[in-house]
Amino acid sequence: MTTVVRAGITGIMAPALFPGLDHALPVLWERVRELPVREAHRDFIRICIGPGGGQGVARCLARGGSWSTTLYVGGMTDWTAHPITITTHQP
Repeated sequence: MTTVVRAGITGIMAPALFPGLDHALPVLWERVRELPVREAHRDFIRICIGPGGGQGVARCLARGGSWSTTLYVGGMTDWTAHPITITTHQP
């Protein structure tokens, strides 16, 4: 049985279905990489969903069927929170 992945970023990218995690992560990363994200936080997000990342996300999906973190966009005093959520969905 193929595992479909549902992924989205609240306020930035509506949840969408992907045929697998390897399809979802590049789309998420493309939406995030050009946003004004603080450097240290950008490094964390890159490790999670960026090129060569995703191992921790895959382990969470295998164990519990979901992974999420919050993306903080903007400066130190003027930022917005955007949860990134990835879940597995059995068709």
